[in-house]
Amino acid sequence: MIRAACHCTAVRLEIRELPDWVLDCNCTICRRYGALWSYPKPGAVTIVQGKGATDAYVWGDRELAFHRCGECGCVMYMEAVNEKPPFVYGINARMIPALDPKSVRVRQKDNGHTGWFWTRSDGPVEGSHQPKVDPSTGDNAWR
Repeated sequence: MIRAACHCTAVRLEIRELPDWVLDCNCTICRRYGALWSYPKPGAVTIVQGKGATDAYVWGDRELAFHRCGECGCVMYMEAVNEKPPFVYGINARMIPALDPKSVRVRQKDNGHTGWFWTRSDGPVEGSHQPKVDPSTGDNAWR
């Protein structure tokens, strides 16, 4: 099982397999969220913790609910609300710590009709001043 969690780890998901592609959508909501969406098969995601710890935003056609952690605010997943029963439709791949971005293809979908996307690099990767977190211990294994 693959783990995904928000920053504070109040919301935790398990996914059967890593995605081989993610979607960078530039629609009015996705560009604001900064999410890169993966689309697991229905039933391939288990909400391990925090089902009641999310706030949901439903907009437009009222078919998708965007769930974010009520504590730290991370956008976690989209739920297909018009399906019976509702199911996790998309996961913000940025919440999957084991996902190496080099291992997936980024697909861009111009739902914003601008041709503009944030997923590009104009220079070398800069170093960090943040402390390094050991991903193999305790709650850090979910981050």
